[in-house]
Amino acid sequence: MRVVGYVREAQGPQDGLTAYSQAEAIRRWVAETGHQLVAVCQDARQVGYALGREGFRALLGIIGAGQVDAVIVATLEALAADKIVQEVMLWDVRSRGVTVLSAAEDDLADLKDPPADRTRLLIRDVLARVTEYEMSARLDRPPMIVVDDAPADVVVELLPSESPSDSGEQSRAVLS
Repeated sequence: MRVVGYVREAQGPQDGLTAYSQAEAIRRWVAETGHQLVAVCQDARQVGYALGREGFRALLGIIGAGQVDAVIVATLEALAADKIVQEVMLWDVRSRGVTVLSAAEDDLADLKDPPADRTRLLIRDVLARVTEYEMSARLDRPPMIVVDDAPADVVVELLPSESPSDSGEQSRAVLS
């Protein structure tokens, strides 16, 4: 399975895994499961700006190109600290036909359908009903996820393909 990783820098040192730790957890999970990691998108902090979602937008672009089957995070906390925001982001990615995976075994129950957590079940039910309503009413509205357009660099790490014809070089692109 071709997967893309998503890493989000923690708000502060006490707020969870560092971006480096998240990326390493994703790489370890990919190595253990035998899947192919095609890219890692990262939301990184820039001095003078709030932590944005540029990496997540890049991830959605990769999904839109049809090059991946799943998104892998080190933990659901990488998406957001808040369960509601996590579920909206999970819904957005899943609505694009992609599976969401976590390297943390503790997240497996929350990723199941239906989830073990009743709050997550309620949030998913509300999102499903909003989608049904919009489809039945044929509403043309902007996407539910709106992100800040603050200027920032986007870090997308391109990983080598596993085919023998490729040079095997790893590339790193910074988009402004």
